[in-house]
Amino acid sequence: MNKQLATWLYEGALALSQGDKDRARDLLLRVVSEDEGIPEAWLWLSGAVDDPEDQRTALENVLALDPNNTHARYGLAVLDNQV
Repeated sequence: MNKQLATWLYEGALALSQGDKDRARDLLLRVVSEDEGIPEAWLWLSGAVDDPEDQRTALENVLALDPNNTHARYGLAVLDNQV
């Protein structure tokens, strides 16, 4: 991952942690637009979008890249009302 993507990922995660979903979404969408192969970006993005289908897509992308990601599996279980 290049330095710019790492910066956007960090700043997006930080923005989401601070409750600024709009900024987080913008930054994280930049990351996945440049490189779709970063599971952490998809995972954070799943928390920055409001639409359940967008959340599902982001979480499924995490699992496509990292099949053992427990956070993504839990997120999908929540969406499926299994938790």
